[in-house]
Amino acid sequence: MPAIGAHLGIGKGLKHTAGQAIEMQLECMQFFLRNPRGSKARQLKDSEVAYFKTAMAQHRIKPVVVHVAYVCNPASPDPGLHDLARNIIAEDLERSAVIGADYLVLHPGSFTTSTPAEGIERVALVLNQVLEADQSRVTVLLETMSGQGTELGRDFAELNQIIKMVNHSERIGVCFDTCHTYAAGYDCRSKAGLGRILQEIDRSFGRERIKLIHANDCRSELGSHRDRHAHIGEGSIGLSGFGRILADPFLSTLPVIVETPSQGLLEDVNRLKKLRQHN
Repeated sequence: MPAIGAHLGIGKGLKHTAGQAIEMQLECMQFFLRNPRGSKARQLKDSEVAYFKTAMAQHRIKPVVVHVAYVCNPASPDPGLHDLARNIIAEDLERSAVIGADYLVLHPGSFTTSTPAEGIERVALVLNQVLEADQSRVTVLLETMSGQGTELGRDFAELNQIIKMVNHSERIGVCFDTCHTYAAGYDCRSKAGLGRILQEIDRSFGRERIKLIHANDCRSELGSHRDRHAHIGEGSIGLSGFGRILADPFLSTLPVIVETPSQGLLEDVNRLKKLRQHN
């Protein structure tokens, strides 16, 4: 059965976050290691790191996932923002290794005033620079995106282009976000729709690249290209859609992270656990 967890805050420190995960009976978890809307990162104390790693092991919470801050845009044509993205990813990889995290989730970013091809080249350049210098075993997961504006990752082909340009591609995986892919035009609500999605994935980067699912319902319509998370069962995908995802022979083997608003987050986790039990 898939491990089911949630995205939590770490504003009160890793020890508090670990306690919250244990109290919520999470089986895996995700969080930012810095201000999600900025670039500042608090220094992690040795004592809190040791406590966190021990708590994760004792309660078998795995995988531990770190999400890169939203300010990070590796596809940006702006030299300053491009350098900032490289520094943030490098630092977050290092900090992820320190706390024993398994994955680092990254939005490919937006190409803004340039072209998609140029944006893809810049993302690959950043990843090549960072991975060449990084000695950890943390896997970077490129997230599927809804395709708002100039956002990269709106389809599997764009992600595949990035992956093919990364020298250490064995360090690259994919995070399948249900809300984002649905808004991008991939209908995951039916068994046939899921089959078509997996066929397209197999024709691009291959399903073995997918390491994690972000389970979020979608307040927008299919193909809207609008990233609007909804609580599980309260959006366009619906409970039946998530039931089919959790029943799929391949997708049901992957860990699941819920990223819905904190008010109602635990209810969403428990809804998915109930759906899992029925499959």
